[in-house]
Amino acid sequence: MEFEPIFDRVIVKEINDNFTTSGISLNENQSSIKKAKVISVGNGCYEYGVFICMQVKIGDIILFEDYAGAKFTSKGEDYILLKQTDILAKQKEN
Repeated sequence: MEFEPIFDRVIVKEINDNFTTSGISLNENQSSIKKAKVISVGNGCYEYGVFICMQVKIGDIILFEDYAGAKFTSKGEDYILLKQTDILAKQKEN
């Protein structure tokens, strides 16, 4: 990864569970909630004089809304840059 997020930003790679390995769609309903794996995390930020720690780490699986974030391509791979507040949930660790 040639980019590193700053402040409260997170770089994720979308996980698409709705397709087979050959690319056939298994679900015709397109959900507005997407799943992704966290690739890189910023250091957090100050808001109103209080430091806000990052709630996710590299490797976490998260949920976010389809319209959130900015999509970009780096070295032929597609990524999404999100603000931490765009993350709706993270998968529990067992």
